[in-house]
Amino acid sequence: MKTILKSAMFENNVFIKKFNKDFKVEVYSENSIEVDNCYEKGMLTEINFDGIRMIMRDIETKHHTIGVFHDFPFFKLQFEIEGSSLYTPTDPQEKEVYIPKGHYNLFYIPKVEGTLTYEADSRKTVEILFTEQYLKRLIGNDFKESLTLFGNAIENKQSFKMWPKSKPISSELYKCIHEITNCNYKKSIKKPFLVTKVNELLLVLLAKTDETTQENKQLSVNDYIRILEIENYIKKNLKKPLTINKLATGFGINTSKLKHDFKVVFPTTIFKHITALRMEEAKNMLQYKGFSVSEASYEVGYKNPQHFTVAFKKVYGILPSLLMSNSI
Repeated sequence: MKTILKSAMFENNVFIKKFNKDFKVEVYSENSIEVDNCYEKGMLTEINFDGIRMIMRDIETKHHTIGVFHDFPFFKLQFEIEGSSLYTPTDPQEKEVYIPKGHYNLFYIPKVEGTLTYEADSRKTVEILFTEQYLKRLIGNDFKESLTLFGNAIENKQSFKMWPKSKPISSELYKCIHEITNCNYKKSIKKPFLVTKVNELLLVLLAKTDETTQENKQLSVNDYIRILEIENYIKKNLKKPLTINKLATGFGINTSKLKHDFKVVFPTTIFKHITALRMEEAKNMLQYKGFSVSEASYEVGYKNPQHFTVAFKKVYGILPSLLMSNSI
């Protein structure tokens, strides 16, 4: 298995990397690499365990394009937390894959040959590469029958994207990603932990590959962008009262359409999504930024710390005071 990348960032403009068949490795390995070239600067972490190659990026970037070729069928689950990624195939009959900031997709490309374009000033990603053999181990030899649409694509060697348009990363997925990227266990525990988390992600998402894409409910480009703008506003204003009426009025949309469109883009209600975002932000404040429970509750829009404590325990199953940095 071989990957060839072509760009001015590489020595002699070419980078070639070889892998064992089906990403087979005997032992778990993790390598953090400092990247510093004319287009990228930051840290890249590669984690390998049998059948899986995981890449995590936290880098500053300049606009650039990379030629890419893989001599093996390409299976990938990709989260673009910051930045964006665009794969444009050389063959115009093949599917391009665009993943903007805060979005993800799961896809299969039987023959990768084209260009990768990166336009943002920074990229934070979690990318999970796997193989058909790994799917057999995970689901069974009859996985093509279990995953009808995905299975048919693999059987017929046709490109497949889980979502025609990449989906926004839900609060539940952000939570799982956070657990993966911030895992500090020793290697003997970290490996089974990451294996469990990766399998959980793949199984949950693979189970959705046969769901209808709700083409009859697809939003117009303007409606889709407006929902993303509303969600971005929510993230930046968790401290403020966020009601459906105020959001609808502020963005010039009636409440019924807001609730409908939001649920098309995000697989949950506005209220549940706001609560999840508030709890995740409060968790980070308590665990990593030294906030008290009262301070964190106020910063995410709760005037009464007791109400916040009840909501937090309902989400995470523990009292928020147990996560305070000075309590760990």
